[in-house]
Amino acid sequence: MMSPFVSQLGLSVYLIGLNWLIVEATGTTKQLGIIQAVSGVAFIITDVFVGVLVDKYNPKILILLTNLLSALVNFGGAIFVNSNQPQTLLLIVTTFSLNIMLAINYPSVKALVPSVIKSNKIQRFNAISNTIYGFASILAPLICSILLSLGKLSFNQFLLVNGLLFLFAALINNRIDSPKSYSINISGKFIKSLIEGFQYIRRTRKLILLISAMGIFNLCYSGFILLIPYLAKNYFQSNVSIYSIALLLMSLGGLAGGVNLARQTKSINSSKIYLELVIFSLILLGVVSYFNQYTWLGMVAVFGFVQAQLFGSIPTFIQKETDSKYLGRVFGLAFLAFDGAQPLGSLFFLIL
Repeated sequence: MMSPFVSQLGLSVYLIGLNWLIVEATGTTKQLGIIQAVSGVAFIITDVFVGVLVDKYNPKILILLTNLLSALVNFGGAIFVNSNQPQTLLLIVTTFSLNIMLAINYPSVKALVPSVIKSNKIQRFNAISNTIYGFASILAPLICSILLSLGKLSFNQFLLVNGLLFLFAALINNRIDSPKSYSINISGKFIKSLIEGFQYIRRTRKLILLISAMGIFNLCYSGFILLIPYLAKNYFQSNVSIYSIALLLMSLGGLAGGVNLARQTKSINSSKIYLELVIFSLILLGVVSYFNQYTWLGMVAVFGFVQAQLFGSIPTFIQKETDSKYLGRVFGLAFLAFDGAQPLGSLFFLIL
């Protein structure tokens, strides 16, 4: 449960520190944009092969390796990055590497869950886990503000603290009581194994629909995120506080959605997932019809709630509906659809 939280927290702390470093050193965000654009490709590349890795090797070992390698990357950056004259190439390599580690860590955790959590408790576990995972995005700015308030803190010290976070995660994950003998699920060539994963999903209609729903939702989510600052600036008199309130409400809605899902005792089914999306679509249409500051803020909170419900429900459904020997590949391809949709959505809504 804590592994994806610490990984996300560590990456969020790193990115906030990176933003501060680049703006402090150069006065612009141009270099930052280049670093994040190139490094963001890591998620899509990793999503292609991570499923085969997770199905072939013990997920616990992969989780520990990603934690330790992330710590090593941070410690290396702490030694070699020049805070006064940031090296773009080195920062791209560092950010790219951390993105790869997170892209491997998250599916590994999801694939390990059915082996260590009883089936009747998986839904509750996923809901709590996703809520804690989302909380990392709220906690990261708080940690950074505390670190910065301690005095003139260099980016290298940020990386050192971040490396210690990942080491802490490795210590926690080493205590996971996973099966002593973890059978290797697949053998043979990588491409063949990947194709088998595609074919398995193609034969399972429910998985196709759910993975498609994840991709479409994230495509719309990217446009939604782009619109929040635009609407705050152009429709609400450049009110910066409205933007902050909107982000806070979306986070609170997400926490409420996670808590609500954790309290549910009925098993997740696909009909309920689709019904929630339909209800949110109707709410969105209602806001468009009666658009003002208050309906918009309310819709942002509802969006956070629905997002938490959706991404707490889908992993549970996948874990229950998927044959264990294909679980890693199904999650890998699901995250490929999810991560691949975001840049497409950003481009689409920017053109609009």
